[in-house]
Amino acid sequence: MEVFIVTGMSGAGKSTALNYFEDRGYMTIDNMPCFFIDGFKLSVYKERIKKIAIGMDIRSFERIDEFLELLDSLKSEGVSYKILYLDAKDEVILNRYNLTRRYHPLEKSNSMAENISLERKMLAEIRGLADIIMDTSDFTPKKMTEKLKVRLEDEKIRDLVLTITTFGFKYGAPIDLDMMFDTRSLKNPYYVNELRPKNGNDKEIQEYVMNGNGSEEYLKKIEEMLDFLMPHFIKEGKTHLTVGIGCSGGKHRSVTIANKLYEYFSKKENIRVLLNHREQEKWSL
Repeated sequence: MEVFIVTGMSGAGKSTALNYFEDRGYMTIDNMPCFFIDGFKLSVYKERIKKIAIGMDIRSFERIDEFLELLDSLKSEGVSYKILYLDAKDEVILNRYNLTRRYHPLEKSNSMAENISLERKMLAEIRGLADIIMDTSDFTPKKMTEKLKVRLEDEKIRDLVLTITTFGFKYGAPIDLDMMFDTRSLKNPYYVNELRPKNGNDKEIQEYVMNGNGSEEYLKKIEEMLDFLMPHFIKEGKTHLTVGIGCSGGKHRSVTIANKLYEYFSKKENIRVLLNHREQEKWSL
């Protein structure tokens, strides 16, 4: 039986994620209380249910301990599961609720912002247990479906999925990063008029950045650090590692370094490498 527990911040896209699973043949259950799932004894139905996705949010348990007890129960039954945790920035969640005019499920305060902040604190421990964390702040439902497809499909054939995300610091750093590297100390093509319209996918930009003082050494240091850390992550059972590469606008230097890292780590058979240029839609602006 393949079990996904879809959880995270209310308003971060749980319904969209469950729709994704349902479209791929999973039985889906939304807002199932913890004690109901425990009572079902999922292992009894393993011959009839091959794939199931269970949506759970703050309404599914009165105490975090109930969620942890559920996980222990699944383990004792021999049921293998993965936790998909959906997250988004507070201001994004607040805006989504304002647009839909729905109530936040945690009614601890008259302030929506306070309820969101409190929910984040309450779910911190669950977030730490997640196998996959996705920041949906910049996602439309269509884009979220595309990202889910990339993140979830074929994940079992590799020891680790390494996601390399480029971004511009002026737009804010992604919140779902495990590690982050700053490339703003490298030679900047932005100040060369003929190079400014191009991006780090272009050969001219890559040559300009990598010919700068310290660029090759900086790239090698990142490769060496990840080479050292990833076997330890794999040993501890971590299946996904998200690395952010940032520069001022997320167009030239970060994209160049990320492309070089992608080339390097794609050669490793036990690592699946995904590349995401977050600011790509802004490059033509």
